[in-house]
Amino acid sequence: MQTVIDVPVRPLGERTVPPALRWIIVPLALTAALWMGTSPARAAEAESVGLVDPTTGLWYLRSADGSTTSFFYGNPGDSPFVGDWDCDGVETPGLYRRSNGSVYLRNSNTQGIADISFFFGNPGDIPVAGDFDGDGCDTVSIYRPSEQRFYIINSIGADGGGLGVADFSFSFGNPGDVPFVGDFDGDGGDTVGLHRRSNGTLYFNNQLVEGAAASQMAYGIANDVMFMGDWNGDEVDTVGIFRPVEGRFYLRDSNTSGVADVTFAYGAKRMLPLSGAFGPLPGGGTAPKRDYFFVSSFTTRHACCQNRVHNIQLMARVVDGTVIPPGGTFSVNAITGARTEAKGYKLAPAIIGGEYVDVYGGGVSQFGTTVYNAFLFGGYDEIEHKPHSVYISRYPACHEATLGTPKPDVIFVNDTDSLLTVETSYTATSITVAIYGNNEGRRVRVTTNRTIDPTVGGSVSCTRTITFADGSTESETWFWTYKPS
Repeated sequence: MQTVIDVPVRPLGERTVPPALRWIIVPLALTAALWMGTSPARAAEAESVGLVDPTTGLWYLRSADGSTTSFFYGNPGDSPFVGDWDCDGVETPGLYRRSNGSVYLRNSNTQGIADISFFFGNPGDIPVAGDFDGDGCDTVSIYRPSEQRFYIINSIGADGGGLGVADFSFSFGNPGDVPFVGDFDGDGGDTVGLHRRSNGTLYFNNQLVEGAAASQMAYGIANDVMFMGDWNGDEVDTVGIFRPVEGRFYLRDSNTSGVADVTFAYGAKRMLPLSGAFGPLPGGGTAPKRDYFFVSSFTTRHACCQNRVHNIQLMARVVDGTVIPPGGTFSVNAITGARTEAKGYKLAPAIIGGEYVDVYGGGVSQFGTTVYNAFLFGGYDEIEHKPHSVYISRYPACHEATLGTPKPDVIFVNDTDSLLTVETSYTATSITVAIYGNNEGRRVRVTTNRTIDPTVGGSVSCTRTITFADGSTESETWFWTYKPS
């Protein structure tokens, strides 16, 4: 049976200006935003970030030195947030369990059971936490999306009981807005704001009263998860975002539009971000695993059963399973070495000096073209490739590659924050190369400016345009002239 707790409201009356924010909360859907704030006893201490995996209940708190403290708290599907529940200046976990309508608060950043729990609000309410009355303790308040109304509550709910009576309430925002909490003007008081995900605008309210926003700004892109924190210890809470498609944080030191002051990769798409003053953490935990998925692939075709096909398939088996770490370089020649009879390669035609000559390992340029295009369409940074001297119609003009030892080679850099794996497969008449990793949301388009007649050759150019997750683009163009075949 679900218990519903209504929220009566006392008159606003006089109140103390609330000081520094602690934290801000997670919306109920996994794609909604998570918020936080700061401890009143900040002592100009910068806050740090964390992540919660909602599928497992595993928390990851990141220290300023990049180390991770991890522990389990809660059940899959719980909505996490943090606050200073026992007034000791350290922000610790809180959970909202929608299945039974309860909030669970813990007073240490360790695995264990809740120190206090109570029923929370009405179905659909979103918890928001902060020190709204300046007593040095965080409390859990309510944003009710159905009314676009905040209910501010300046005491912790009774253990095993209900949330308690609201001290005051006010309307703010539009349907669909997502709430957050922070001290946005540095006056020592926690107030509220809203993230309008439909247009990416943040609206700040510097007083806990009904009325128009005191200021607004645009930051981030669609599907970014927004939260607040004091990133530089200046006692002003400013915007941060977690970009799920990249698994990356972007923190800005002022509540103005612009580029991030600090950015770093941490976590995976499914995770929910939070931040706060977590106090001394032991570290020693494993950082959250990055997302790993299919990025791109390319297939070329050939006739069956020739020596060159044997060579292509042998090279594919050698390259299959190659792992390239972030910042690492993929090179076909570095992986395979020279193609020799001792390694199992057979005699097959290769283009040497404009003529077809039988050599051991002949025909492997088809593998070169295939792996080149897999990386090209994955959006990775190219270091080296060279097209054939004559056009071969089974390959795409211009964006194709020949191989030789020690040169030409196909070389790319893994310019992402995630490792990548190269996987190969083949049939009797085709070869496929696939890339698995995380290219951080890059989308690739390759255009060729003309069609080549192999008998007469000619000049051609190709342009690759990469569109990044934030909408920015980067283009590169290269030119090649084919000789008549």
